[in-house]
Amino acid sequence: MKLQTIPDIQPLYILPKDPVTKDVLIPCFQAATSVNCMMGFFSSEILVSLAPGLASFINCSDESLRLIISPLLSPEDREAIELGTASTEDIVGETLEDLIVTENAIAQHTLKCLSWMLRHGRVEIKIALMNNALFHPKVWLFHDGHDVIAVHGSSNMTYAGVEKNIEQLTISKSWEDSNQSYIVERLCGEFGQLWENRDDFCTVISMPQAIEENLLKTYNSDIPPTEAEFHTLYKKEIGSIGESSALYDLDRLSRPLFAIPSHLRYEDGDFEHQGRAIKAWCETGYQGILEMATGSGKTITAMICAHRLYEAEKPLLIVVAAPYIPLIQQWCDEISPFGLRAVNLTEANGAKGRAAELSKLKRRLRFGSSNVEIVVVTHRTLCNSDFKAELETFDCKTLLIADEVHNLGSEGFITNPPEFFDYRLGLSATPVRQYDEDGTEQLFAFFGPIVFQFTLEEAIGRCLVEYEYYVHPVELTEDEMEEWYTLTEKIGKSAWMQEDENADNEYLMKLLRDRRALLENADKKIAALEEVLTQREDLTKLRHTLIYTSDKAPQQLIDVNALMNKHGVLFHQLTHKETPDRKKTGQIIQSFQEGTLQALTAKRVLDEGVNIPQIEKAFILASTTVERQWVQRRGRLLRTCSKTGKTHSKIHDFVALPTDLDNIDTRARALIESELKRIQAFARLAMNAGRDDGPLNLIDQLVRAIYL
Repeated sequence: MKLQTIPDIQPLYILPKDPVTKDVLIPCFQAATSVNCMMGFFSSEILVSLAPGLASFINCSDESLRLIISPLLSPEDREAIELGTASTEDIVGETLEDLIVTENAIAQHTLKCLSWMLRHGRVEIKIALMNNALFHPKVWLFHDGHDVIAVHGSSNMTYAGVEKNIEQLTISKSWEDSNQSYIVERLCGEFGQLWENRDDFCTVISMPQAIEENLLKTYNSDIPPTEAEFHTLYKKEIGSIGESSALYDLDRLSRPLFAIPSHLRYEDGDFEHQGRAIKAWCETGYQGILEMATGSGKTITAMICAHRLYEAEKPLLIVVAAPYIPLIQQWCDEISPFGLRAVNLTEANGAKGRAAELSKLKRRLRFGSSNVEIVVVTHRTLCNSDFKAELETFDCKTLLIADEVHNLGSEGFITNPPEFFDYRLGLSATPVRQYDEDGTEQLFAFFGPIVFQFTLEEAIGRCLVEYEYYVHPVELTEDEMEEWYTLTEKIGKSAWMQEDENADNEYLMKLLRDRRALLENADKKIAALEEVLTQREDLTKLRHTLIYTSDKAPQQLIDVNALMNKHGVLFHQLTHKETPDRKKTGQIIQSFQEGTLQALTAKRVLDEGVNIPQIEKAFILASTTVERQWVQRRGRLLRTCSKTGKTHSKIHDFVALPTDLDNIDTRARALIESELKRIQAFARLAMNAGRDDGPLNLIDQLVRAIYL
């Protein structure tokens, strides 16, 4: 069923004579993919009336039912809500033990069902607070893609409101005439502003915060109080403090509760290096770069650093810059447990949208309704002149956190760096830019030096798992060797360009790229991959596997995908074509994490930052000579994952080599040397290095071929 296909919905309902529950609310719940409500009063008794539609919505939709309500609740509802938002795992077991979300379950176990839905995120409730005024809307918003039905009028979200009282409700449809479309758009916009706590007249806080602050009020009658009765309750609450006083400290409540999650252990245990990193950055005047192995918790470390600064400097604007869209969303998710709502500026509507979002934050910081705000942007946006101009207008202290900071050593950033940032934190497993000494120096000049190092060798066995490393030699064909020789000869003749500052060395760079592409896309690599997969793996049990292909030519990925299809492996590719679609990327990664997808075929996009700890096996068909890339790739595999019981990872490296290692010339030695550095680095820390199936035998053979 779709919203547009629900039959016989009238434009106006007069309750209780018109069956609005049966004709509108229940069918809309059954058809909607998401539901938002803002209500003056809420009572769980309404769940009985809505049970047929609500059960269908919960079981069929991935979204939660989102409610914004006043803080006035019955004692029973308050207890059920507090139970549902409790963190005790024992409660989860009790609420699930004999409850299945069906129409009958909702009707028979209303309060228990409400607790269950809250605990499992199927219902989200926020509390609207106002001083000397009522939060009094009555709006239901049912979404189905771009279609929206708004039900609005005088009826509260209570049993009496939809079944007994004389009320009126109007129905507006987004696809009808311009008047209805305007009403729906305006109501949706108002809900969005309230939900994000961006309304200038009302403060909206999470239910856990409302409980912690003891802000929920109760009434003792069987039905929710009237507006007049609410005023009486309000006066009773403020009592002796006087009519001019406020019931709530809205300024304080509206501020983000920036705090370090209590469960984090960063000063002892496996992650005690985080505490040392934080101390080093703070002692250097809140400046510098943290060089930390991939998977050692750079994001959490950075947020604790930011909190240390926040304790010393308020108000504070934090700007996080990361290179890729998936990393942006990952940052937003990891910021949330610290009590802050990250503003994802990649979702803003261009430069004007970014400017509008920044203006809101500036206003909140300037007028004291907030003392800390955080935005997340791409490296590209950070280099944008209009964006930097907007940031310069903030009159508070500012902190820049640059993830994968090595990427900012390029000309676009260092030629006009944002010097107005008061404090700076760079994060990277590989901050030194290979082959770019000038870029590295200028990067360090802006962010400060490396103030803390935590190497991969230190991390393995503590906060990272160990790994096995297997090298699979792939012989180049005669034609490929001839092309290698030709390209190498041309590179030798053009090497002078690197020494001449006036020379245009793009030609030389192209030759180097072409030679690297030749090795990455060697013809026999696909056959070698198929042999390893079919002889070493049970493809029916293959899980959490990553296959890296070359980004220098499209055919290799096409061939790998065809190979996966040939052997019935459930997979999905993840490239720059998929990542702009956040929802699609999220679905792909989730299916992979859950094991529905056995493998991901990827090129480049998973090299940096993206956290998928379930990955436990990788087949590397293409790896560049850039150390940063293969260090990052190795780090992807070594993250711990208690959910899958991961004990170690396996890396299969397909290495292009000359045909006859016993008879090679000077040019072929250069080919071997280009691959040997990576093989030796991977082998050094591998748990199977000296075993018969390990990499040392091949390394010995390659070293003899070069030097003997």
